[in-house]
Amino acid sequence: MNRVVTSEQLISILENVQEAMVPTMAKAMRRAVPLVKGQAKKNCTPGHSPYAKAPYTDDDDPRREPPHMRDVMFGKVIVEGNVVRGIVGNTKRYSPWVHDGTSKMAPRPFILDAIKEHEQDIIDIFNEEIETTILQNVEGNLWGNTPSEFPGEGEEVE
Repeated sequence: MNRVVTSEQLISILENVQEAMVPTMAKAMRRAVPLVKGQAKKNCTPGHSPYAKAPYTDDDDPRREPPHMRDVMFGKVIVEGNVVRGIVGNTKRYSPWVHDGTSKMAPRPFILDAIKEHEQDIIDIFNEEIETTILQNVEGNLWGNTPSEFPGEGEEVE
């Protein structure tokens, strides 16, 4: 069913969508960060790592104290005003050198590779959350209902 809206109604709908975007992005980011964190941990696990030598703390190496790099991986979502950030990192002090490499060691970008591994999944998550928010706001405003009161598929609307 098509419905004509006035410019004021359209502005109201778009303002509602804009207002809902920060929470929507935060929700999507809360779904995406664990994917990246989990893959980054796997990239630091011998036998599951894509690198010739996994970034792993050898328990018998006196220069490298446990816990292992995979055990101190973290992920968090930060919302500051209109900015939503997803952060995946590692608390080992030497993790930047392992990730980016040095003049004597090839890089093993366990976090960047995790992002690349799940790139399409992350895009799909964000698309899904954005689409849901837009539909809730547009349909709710067009039908004059809250999203939970939308007409079901195939139902007649008065």
